[in-house]
Amino acid sequence: METSLQARRAVEALRAGVPNRDAVRVLGFADDTMARDFDDRLDSLVHDRELSWQPEGLLLAAEFGGGKSHALEYLRHRALERNIAVSKVVISKETQLFDPARLFRAAIDGLEVEDRTGDALADIALTRLNSAPLRPRFDEFGLWLRTSGLNSRFAATVALFEHARANAELQDKLVGFWAGGPLPVTALKKDLRLCGMAGIYPLEKIASRDLARERFRFVARLLRAAGYDGWVLLLDELELVGRYSILQRGRSYGELARLLGLDADESIPGLLTVGAITPDFESAVLVGKDDLNQIGFRFRARGDFESELTAALSELTMDRMRKNLIMLRRPDLSALQATAARLAGVYEHAYDQAPNAGGVVYDSNWQMREYVRSWITKWDLNRLEPGYEVEMVVTQIPTDYTEDTVLERPSEDGEE
Repeated sequence: METSLQARRAVEALRAGVPNRDAVRVLGFADDTMARDFDDRLDSLVHDRELSWQPEGLLLAAEFGGGKSHALEYLRHRALERNIAVSKVVISKETQLFDPARLFRAAIDGLEVEDRTGDALADIALTRLNSAPLRPRFDEFGLWLRTSGLNSRFAATVALFEHARANAELQDKLVGFWAGGPLPVTALKKDLRLCGMAGIYPLEKIASRDLARERFRFVARLLRAAGYDGWVLLLDELELVGRYSILQRGRSYGELARLLGLDADESIPGLLTVGAITPDFESAVLVGKDDLNQIGFRFRARGDFESELTAALSELTMDRMRKNLIMLRRPDLSALQATAARLAGVYEHAYDQAPNAGGVVYDSNWQMREYVRSWITKWDLNRLEPGYEVEMVVTQIPTDYTEDTVLERPSEDGEE
């Protein structure tokens, strides 16, 4: 039984429509098929000891308030309990899907593991990486870096990290680079020279977008070296992509294909991605804005390799959106009654007053969030004014796919 504080936290989270751990525990998760599918992919992460491939990700779909965020929160805790690192990223004007550098930094800012809080990557690197019990994994990590094809900055910084055990300032700088921060070549060369490693690493030039893509591969492998069994990336509010201009939508589809592991040549072994989107995205954007035809045409007309690749990857993503969305099931009347009874028990524990959970009426136009918030609102009013007759009015909020250039602040695409 949860404490009264946990019960109140759950009720407050559900009242706000923002599920947290307590709320997910209270409501549970009814879609067993989707949960098993997710577990199968977690098994793939755990058992792929060589990190040789990436399990294809999942795309969940439901209307606004239909349980997408609740589902992601449930999957988050399911992964954490299995010794898997998790990052949850909400697509927004600050975190644009077409910008891999910002997306990576958001993933690292949101990185968490079951036994760590705060700056998880720094904590993991400084307390677990290269520790005595995990030394074999660290050695394998170093061997992998030599043949990984990643920019030599990664091998160079790992070598420096191992050498600089007593230099906390240098270690912090190196971990900052792994987390997406800058590390000027001149400073890196100086540190290598001071540690007797001058000239070993070529430190090739690389565009920041390509460096960010390589950072995803690097961190997925680093987490395995630190003793974790994989990395799960949860992407919420993917429908915001529909408000980008057509070229940025195409780039977003391309980045999503990489993260979902839809192309073997662009895959990120050790990473499993789950995204959430509204089910009308296909009709409103892929068909309504003619992305299915225009994206490939626009990028291939440019004639360069990067654009050709973006066209091919974006088509993989759009095909996945059309054919393989996992629709979250709407609850039937029986499920609603059970949920209301369960939530009423939590509400009583939180406020020491039993609400009336009877009289649940099914409405095909309502989403689960609307049911839950209406129950809590009614119980609040009756707690403050017993006998008050509550009448609920629900207004549907349609998804807005109007293009908005404010969402497209310049991408970071320089060289490092």
